[in-house]
Amino acid sequence: MARWLVAPGSLSARLARAAPPVRVHLRAQGRASAWPGETAALGLPANAALVVREVLLHAGGRPCVFARSATSARAARGTWRAIHGLGQRPLAELLFSRRDVRRTPLAVAWLPGAHPEAIAVRRAWARCASGPAPAGGWWPRDSVFWRGGQGLRVAEYFPPVSLAWLAPDAARRWPGRLRSGPAARG
Repeated sequence: MARWLVAPGSLSARLARAAPPVRVHLRAQGRASAWPGETAALGLPANAALVVREVLLHAGGRPCVFARSATSARAARGTWRAIHGLGQRPLAELLFSRRDVRRTPLAVAWLPGAHPEAIAVRRAWARCASGPAPAGGWWPRDSVFWRGGQGLRVAEYFPPVSLAWLAPDAARRWPGRLRSGPAARG
């Protein structure tokens, strides 16, 4: 799990190499209330209007990562307006294809199962997957992508068991591709 949490670059591209095909299930997109830390990470007031995109990534036919991206309503009409047209495509198509996008270092943490954010992720996962979410806590990793002075926070939530099925097979089929990235701050 640690290798997935600190890996640089596009998570969807990494999943596609390890367990194709990758499918993006768009759960929600539009104005939404901020989750803990979102407005602070974006340098916005706590009551700022946000536009949020929530997806569940499936790899190899299995749900494996819940992702939530958030930006200011102003940025969603300007700098980050392209998020509205992504639909079922990965956000990485927008973030990693432009030279003028700068990413902050990844931050990794542990959310116990009773944490309000963990409960919100579990509910969203269940709605996307049409079934129960993995029990227990979550490993979130997040960073902010900056472009034209506007931030887009991307948080990816891994349940402890989400990639366990992938690791042994992927390591055998793709040796050397699952190396860890730079140390994460947390």
